[in-house]
Amino acid sequence: MISQEEKALISRLKQGEQSALKIIFNTYHTWLCQVSYAIVSDEDEAKDVVQEVFIKLWRNREKLEIHSSLPAYLKRAVVNTSLNQIEKHKVFKRAEIEKFDLKNSGNNEVEQKLFLEELSLLAENAIQDLPTRTKAVFTLIRSEEMSYKEVAGTLNISLKAVEKEMMKALRLLRKALKEYLPAFGISVLLKAMELL
Repeated sequence: MISQEEKALISRLKQGEQSALKIIFNTYHTWLCQVSYAIVSDEDEAKDVVQEVFIKLWRNREKLEIHSSLPAYLKRAVVNTSLNQIEKHKVFKRAEIEKFDLKNSGNNEVEQKLFLEELSLLAENAIQDLPTRTKAVFTLIRSEEMSYKEVAGTLNISLKAVEKEMMKALRLLRKALKEYLPAFGISVLLKAMELL
């Protein structure tokens, strides 16, 4: 049964209060990592799973419905995400993109659109491989359109740390995708991410 305290906290979260997310994160993060680790058997992977659950919690906050208890809800989400992670194939087959020749794409809008869609899949894979905190910062800024200051408050880190993590994310993504972006650079990558 959900307590009055939890109801109040969830209500604040649904209203977009980042302080509520921070309280939930600080209260349950370590325990949820242990829950995930029992399934995925990898510490970094477990942290990634929990981070993903908290990002989705924030992203879907307005339509959040919890009828049991907050920890039970979070545990179920972590268990499901952990199981999905085990099934997930992380290796993207390079052969699937090699048919798109950047040099010959010219002004063909259809080919360019197909290339960007393929690149967005590569980018998603590369994002999933980012270090936990780097991925969290990048996702909150690019997908949730949070400001650097808002991300600093949500993750309880300094503004400078957010800037460093964002620069690190772009550097790692550029490195991961450099063979597919010989002439275009990070701007094409960011355009592709709009398709995600």
